[in-house]
Amino acid sequence: MMVTYKYDSCVPWAPNMGCCPDWDEHPTELQDRAVALAWRAMRFLSAGLLGSCEVNLRPCAARSCDACTYQWYSSPYIRDGDWYNGYHCGDDGCSCEQVSEVLFPGQVAEITAVFLHGEVMSPSKYRLDDTRRLVRVDGEEWPHCQNMNLPNDHVDAFTVSYVPGVKPDAAGLWAVGVLACEFAKACTGAKCRLPSSVTSMSRQGVSYEFDNSMFSNGQTGIREVDAYVLSINPNRLKVPARVWSPDQRQVRYTPTSVESLHG
Repeated sequence: MMVTYKYDSCVPWAPNMGCCPDWDEHPTELQDRAVALAWRAMRFLSAGLLGSCEVNLRPCAARSCDACTYQWYSSPYIRDGDWYNGYHCGDDGCSCEQVSEVLFPGQVAEITAVFLHGEVMSPSKYRLDDTRRLVRVDGEEWPHCQNMNLPNDHVDAFTVSYVPGVKPDAAGLWAVGVLACEFAKACTGAKCRLPSSVTSMSRQGVSYEFDNSMFSNGQTGIREVDAYVLSINPNRLKVPARVWSPDQRQVRYTPTSVESLHG
């Protein structure tokens, strides 16, 4: 079954709870908290690729070459494998025509809204390439510059609202559901498959042990959860990988305001 939860509403996907036959017997508040913990644990285990919240991005310059006061700039850049120092503009060296695009600092799971000239743009006017390039396809150009002092929904502002990382497939939603089920069991005192933080201690002849971290080795000990985590984070990274280039323009993140973006 697929259920939408309010407790961690910043994650736009609902887990599949089909693996948890007793799920409906838990109070709603417990369900919400268990799902929130599952998403946050997945975010940690996947190095931020899964379970991220929506963010607002304010690009400071699109990659394009039309005339604009702030569009040409002087800085080091790479083209055709050679390093140059001088005035230049955005150009990937692949297209015979200039491409108006915004380059994200990391992977994009989903574009939720593009806010331009005080309105939410139709998705038919742009596309996402390579999971990190927002390309304008309606014959117009992305703004080459903007006033960062303005709010996200101002007529002269340019804001992209998106979810970083990867979009979970059916296996991912199942894995989150399994993890949420185990968190709920742990809260009620029922037997669960979560690893205990107790790993060494001696009291009245009974020995325990304590670990510094619940998932210290990057695994939960739950086979179906760990199998999915390894499929998207095979190297067990702690933080998501990022690409930096001297010819990449900087971006600015602003407080998320879903209400203003969606009206």
